[in-house]
Amino acid sequence: MKQLTLAVNKEAHPEYSDNQIAQILGLLPLWVAEHIGNDDGTDLVQFMEDRYGFGKLYKFEGEVNEDGDYMSKDDANLPYMGKMITKDGYAYFYDYAIVALPQPDGTHFITRMD
Repeated sequence: MKQLTLAVNKEAHPEYSDNQIAQILGLLPLWVAEHIGNDDGTDLVQFMEDRYGFGKLYKFEGEVNEDGDYMSKDDANLPYMGKMITKDGYAYFYDYAIVALPQPDGTHFITRMD
């Protein structure tokens, strides 16, 4: 059985309890956990797009640094609120419903799912 635990980033978000962070992140970690639990080799981005149900996910510019921060040109780094391990690396969840989904090539597909 795989560990499907959401690790919260209390250091970057001390103002929130673990429960509050889970509420802020909503269904996104649950959908990633569902994908991990299925272990059927499907693409994580496509899986999330199917669960989201509001059309194609738009890929944001920027990248995830080694600390898990979302870095985007002209914006301050955004520390993750939660993360989950997948077969391709960590999926990161941020404030503003931003999510970084790990890809097999080591990059992240960054999008907003609100």
